[in-house]
Amino acid sequence: MTRKTKTKTANKTSLAVKKLDHHIRAQYPLIVIASYDEARVTDAIAYVAENPGGEDKQPKSVFEWTFSQGLRHVAGPELKHILPAASETTDPGAALRTLLEWSHHDNPAPTLFVFKDLHAFLGNGAEAPARDVVRLLRDIAWVFQAQPMTLIIVSPQFNVPPDLEKDVVLLDWPLPTPEELMAILTQIANEIKTQEVTVNLGNGAQEQIVSALQGLTANEAANVLSMSVITNGKLDESAILIILAEKKQIIKRTGYLEFWEADITAKDIGGLKTLKEYTALKRALFSAEAEAYGTDRPKGYLMVGVPGSGKSLTAKATTGGIMPLLRLNMAALMGGPVGQSESDLHHALRLAEAASPCVLWIDEIEKAIATDGGELASGASKRMLGEILTWMEEHTAPVYVVATANRAEILQSELLSRFDDIWFVDLPAVAEREEIIRIHLAKRGRNPEDFDISAVVEATEGYVGREIEKIVKTALNLGFVDGSRPITTDDLLYAAKRVMPISKVKPEEIEAMRKWGAKYALNASGDGDESAEATTTKRARKLEL
Repeated sequence: MTRKTKTKTANKTSLAVKKLDHHIRAQYPLIVIASYDEARVTDAIAYVAENPGGEDKQPKSVFEWTFSQGLRHVAGPELKHILPAASETTDPGAALRTLLEWSHHDNPAPTLFVFKDLHAFLGNGAEAPARDVVRLLRDIAWVFQAQPMTLIIVSPQFNVPPDLEKDVVLLDWPLPTPEELMAILTQIANEIKTQEVTVNLGNGAQEQIVSALQGLTANEAANVLSMSVITNGKLDESAILIILAEKKQIIKRTGYLEFWEADITAKDIGGLKTLKEYTALKRALFSAEAEAYGTDRPKGYLMVGVPGSGKSLTAKATTGGIMPLLRLNMAALMGGPVGQSESDLHHALRLAEAASPCVLWIDEIEKAIATDGGELASGASKRMLGEILTWMEEHTAPVYVVATANRAEILQSELLSRFDDIWFVDLPAVAEREEIIRIHLAKRGRNPEDFDISAVVEATEGYVGREIEKIVKTALNLGFVDGSRPITTDDLLYAAKRVMPISKVKPEEIEAMRKWGAKYALNASGDGDESAEATTTKRARKLEL
């Protein structure tokens, strides 16, 4: 199978193209476009050059520079000046000096210079940027303000050196729209029809495939569609499974974003009745019917609680087994070169928008953006906080945020106010412990009715869900090494004695969490339920008469 790698630039009147055109016409000398879609951005620049706005309407020349090929004319009118050979301008310094020389000619022609590899010469945070390149860029920024020339740097990610912060404007380039993806799908379908390959895009298959492709670059979309044709020998709805598998790999390669299967539901969680009802309600508000009715789309909620109390499981269950779940690991974002964490976070949020409707699970959010006197506060964490605050306030894509934290008191109040609600997951009460025990026994093929559940519930006072699960696992280990016999209530009680609950290991820390939750958050178990505090602090007094 063969296919063309270049696609038409679709959606030419989009906001991104208009914004680029406006910045060029406003004489912004240095523009950085952050995108992995290099070919698509180049097509858009060519379109702006061929169709300039304003009164002049004069097409612009387009020159492109890469480290491998130097500076070359690629579109629009040829320049009248004598140009050095492309091989003489592979060095970035030589190429930038050529731009300065051209700008000094009388009445220079309107020109766009597109530099594709320049970010590699500006440092990555671990090393200082090349001083001569930065100086040349600042000189060009000064000269180009008074000339009909613009230098456009195209880069997957771009960390602006401090010296250039006031000279550069950074534009985000959106991932392909559904219209663009539809055009790619149509192009490939037309190409393979000539090769007698079956194409069946009826009964909504076309729309489903386009929806599955959202979040991929144009090149990734074309690649995965071609792979589905080679794998299945046809192009139909069977492509969706291959597309989803490819998206998982792409997301996994980021190192900080994970694609989780939506296979956990509320029935897998013991207790937390009120929070489960709440998430079901919020999930319903993502429907088209709710939007037509006039309801606001939910933003998300923050879940605080004792470690091991089921926050992660609840985050997974928020999808209802239907919506995709993306997990953003904040700890993995930290520790990179200066500026990299913010850039990676920005990219992750854009991927989440492209994969919407989805649930974005921000795990242990305080690990990266604790700012109220927290020991993890830093310049990077503050910039990441700003990125999240702005995004949560302004994004319009159907992305429902579920953030988890162990210590909410070190989070900034501005962040807390961005969530619809804050929930606290406490130590499980009596009824919740019974439900958790039954779930884990049944999950491992044991009938809960064969055990004295009330005795195990009493023995696990102060235990969280993770510790109760460990008790069941330990009992199974005992039964297996003892001749693979059936496990008994005594095994569970023995295992409970061998598991030390965190409420006893760190009593002061857990009690501080619970006091904060009682004061500032909603109770995930419901106000009407028997509280864990009642089961752990109140004792029946036995009098000797």
